[in-house]
Amino acid sequence: MANLFYPQLTSGALAQYPIRKVRLARTVKNVLPDGSMILYSDPGGAQLRWQLSYTELSDVDVQALQAHFSACVGPFHSFTFIDPTDNMLASSSDMNASPWQISSLINVTAGAADPSGGTSAFTLSNTGQTSQQITQTLTVPSGYQYCFSIYAMSNGPSAMTMIRQGSVREEQHSVSIGPVWTRLVSSGKLSDSGTGFTIGIALAPGQQVQLYGPQLEAQVAPSRYRSTAQTGGVYANAHWATDQLSITADAPNLSSTAFSIETAL
Repeated sequence: MANLFYPQLTSGALAQYPIRKVRLARTVKNVLPDGSMILYSDPGGAQLRWQLSYTELSDVDVQALQAHFSACVGPFHSFTFIDPTDNMLASSSDMNASPWQISSLINVTAGAADPSGGTSAFTLSNTGQTSQQITQTLTVPSGYQYCFSIYAMSNGPSAMTMIRQGSVREEQHSVSIGPVWTRLVSSGKLSDSGTGFTIGIALAPGQQVQLYGPQLEAQVAPSRYRSTAQTGGVYANAHWATDQLSITADAPNLSSTAFSIETAL
């Protein structure tokens, strides 16, 4: 069946606070005849669970949730869930890692001083004669509201291009950077009903910049930077953790609900 994606609210967010996120682990226990025990962790039994609650939902948002629940046949079919509390990008802490698609003419060097006082920033140099890019692509809806943010600086005043690209639409805009760390933000919603979303940075010929903390979120504005390793906050095998989606009508065009989403790790 076609890819199923958890719906985004008309507000441009995926969830409302408070959100409770729980990591569950399982231990296999063998009790021997003498009463002693042998314990083993079971990595196949690990789960993440999000407990979500919503208030003042419009009828449009309620219909979107109900349609998604029906398409999944409740907890039966899996779907892709974007963690509203995490950074969607994988390997945000290592821009040399494989999730990043790097032009062969861009040199990426780790170990630069970062805005947090550490040495986790990266120096990127475009050695080519034309504009070159570093990007990352995720299998998520192209037309959701997204916010891409990154810290950047350069030795002198210059401009850098931030990219948000869907399956058929793309937006680029030039941002000014200089010798002081600045958090740059590119936020918006593409008119694109396809699947696949790419973020990236384009460097001018000969340009050198320092970058730190790339983050992508399915919301309007950036939140605190969250470093990621091999995986980001996109889960392609999530399930509804309920057999019935209960909606309470509190007033005309205002409803509330609460439920859980879970995924194996």
